[in-house]
Amino acid sequence: MHGRSSVLFIFSLFFYQQNNNVHGKKAQGILSSKRDFVYLDRFCFQSETGALEYTFKYPLFYPTQMLLLYFDSDEQWPRAWRELSTCEDRVTLLTNHSDNHQIIFLNPYVPDSVGNGRCVIVQDALKENWISCSGTRIFRSARSRWWFLALANCDPNEDEERRMYNNESIGIYAEFALTMTNGLPSEILKYQFSIDEWLILPSHTFFFALQMILIVIVMFIGKSLSTRRLYHNIYRMCAHSIIGNTIGLAFLVTNYVIYAMDGIGLPIILAFGEFIRALADMLFMYMCLVLARGLNVTKMRLTTYFDPAMVFAKSESLPGYLLALWRLTAWVFFVIACQLSKNDSPTKAAFFTSFALLMTPWFWAPPIFVIVANFFLNNWVRAEVVNIVENCVTFYGYIVFLYLSRPSDNNQNFPFHIRTTQVDVDTGFDPQTAYAQNTAETNTNDGMHGVIEMTVRNKGGVHAASEEVDRGIIERPQISSS
Repeated sequence: MHGRSSVLFIFSLFFYQQNNNVHGKKAQGILSSKRDFVYLDRFCFQSETGALEYTFKYPLFYPTQMLLLYFDSDEQWPRAWRELSTCEDRVTLLTNHSDNHQIIFLNPYVPDSVGNGRCVIVQDALKENWISCSGTRIFRSARSRWWFLALANCDPNEDEERRMYNNESIGIYAEFALTMTNGLPSEILKYQFSIDEWLILPSHTFFFALQMILIVIVMFIGKSLSTRRLYHNIYRMCAHSIIGNTIGLAFLVTNYVIYAMDGIGLPIILAFGEFIRALADMLFMYMCLVLARGLNVTKMRLTTYFDPAMVFAKSESLPGYLLALWRLTAWVFFVIACQLSKNDSPTKAAFFTSFALLMTPWFWAPPIFVIVANFFLNNWVRAEVVNIVENCVTFYGYIVFLYLSRPSDNNQNFPFHIRTTQVDVDTGFDPQTAYAQNTAETNTNDGMHGVIEMTVRNKGGVHAASEEVDRGIIERPQISSS
């Protein structure tokens, strides 16, 4: 029975109240386990202003429950969770620091000097006796710290027979509610949030505004390309990635605004926003790979290309490292593809060289910063710094692509000269001869003026021994644009 335990968390969903009251990060539910030591929650508290409000209720016949508060130093939570195996050893670890009041006894008979949890005995509707505890703790430390909350029932001062049944732990049962805050209720951007999350809402909001501007730019550039029949799938992928990333940011901002009000937010909106942003990021990376291989620049259809695995996870986890490795691997294929396209079309060498050099930081920055964040940043600032860097890298990638693909006369690296009316250009297509620059100023074949290339595929008939492709050029009067 001791090895077969179940921890049941039932979290309530709270909605924004009309009176604009703020209540901090909330965790509420029922904890039931056959174990005698169970992890509850964690929060990064600011020294002097960080506060925990708790309420616990459990049947009187259960052994004394204890709320244990560990901080993040190596000799506390990491040692308690990873090195120590018994509940008694984990409690003794805090007993040696009794002056810090890190053990809260949820028992009405424990004196205040020991760590009374402000408990009383109450009766329910069935006249059953329960222990009900409510209190507040203020966290004071040399710096901001992560604090880990756990519940235990192995009070060393309690009779062992009360804690055991048939030589096995009776376990833990508690109905609980936790509210964790930092600062004052008037500090709307700080009160609800863990210290490492203080800049997440402002940074999300700032980059959401920037990407709304990007969408307007994309619309204008897209319209310009469309009138020239140069609105290729490559540009569509970039536009869809920008729009998807902006939609994802909108969901994240919505969640964190609600979280700033009620301390809970909308977890499904948060997960959906992160999922959409992951898809947008993957789409942009795929666009870079196929563009590096010359899609819509030297050919209209790619040959067989590898299908990269797509993994999305937090940077601190094993999947996060795999994602960073995949990004670097994608960079290797990206550089190789750019070099192959340069060899295939020397007239496009300037574009592929600029594309490779300017996009290399986009590939390398996140993996490098994963290492920096996980091993050199303090854990109480890691999440907000990683969030800002991810937004900066994403925004940088979009800016680079829009800069290189701007349809202006002074853009010598403009890549798209294959018309959207052309198909199967990869078969026997030579962009150097097909799109050689004309020295006559009145007949510039630069892809941004009035020369339309078309491809026509002949259908095999009774006289056709094989399928042929005829390519011709239909010249139309040049259309000037201001």
